[in-house]
Amino acid sequence: MTTDDGFPALVWFSQADALAYFAQLDATLDAGRQECELRECRERLQQAGFSTFSYMALESIGRRILRAYAMREMGNVGFTTIYLKSRLYETDPRLAVLRESGLPVTWNVDQLEARSNVGDPRVRSLISALRAHGMHTGLILGLPAPRADLRIALTLSSQACDTDWIDDRVMGSVLASCMTIGRLMQPYVEECARAARVVTLTDEQAAVLDRLVRGLSDHEIAVDVMASLHRVTQHVKTLQRMFNVENRAQLAYLAARWGWSRSSG
Repeated sequence: MTTDDGFPALVWFSQADALAYFAQLDATLDAGRQECELRECRERLQQAGFSTFSYMALESIGRRILRAYAMREMGNVGFTTIYLKSRLYETDPRLAVLRESGLPVTWNVDQLEARSNVGDPRVRSLISALRAHGMHTGLILGLPAPRADLRIALTLSSQACDTDWIDDRVMGSVLASCMTIGRLMQPYVEECARAARVVTLTDEQAAVLDRLVRGLSDHEIAVDVMASLHRVTQHVKTLQRMFNVENRAQLAYLAARWGWSRSSG
């Protein structure tokens, strides 16, 4: 598993990473059978006509993504990196339709260009990136996640120029494969998300965060911990980077939601 520094944080993992994690949890687990299941899923998707498959688990506050866990198998690393680092998801018309209906959405890059607000630079960037990576048509769907702050988004693409071939048979194969991959990857992704919430702080950082979560201002915190206002402000900025958030309000919210305490870090 590797992490790309940036905002949001992008964490790459492989199916082998997940299987190794499962083997540590249960030595009696039949890893060979699980590996076979995953290989068969990839083969079915390719036989159905899809050239790329993107599995991403998105940890977020509202619609703002803090961290994305992306699976390498069948994925397009170049496109996924651009998509997340440039925050193209914020104006992606495919996601807008998915959020509205909750149902799988077929898409065609020509139709996206004709129907979308191409005056928006990020929409233009999305369309350009799709074309540049040979992603002309495809399917996007969501899977249920165990926590409200974790969303699973699956995107498949093809070099075909229309979506007529995505019929009921193809859709059934996609749903079966995606559900299997989602079921097998979920425990590993949950563990990755849990581990990412473990933050180690100095005593002074912990004291500042404890008071920030309780609603104290920087000035009040400075008086309480007997430090300068400048030092407290710097601590807050450092904590925002450590928790991967944009401002003190998000920092307080996320720390409280994670159940942060001095003992757990």
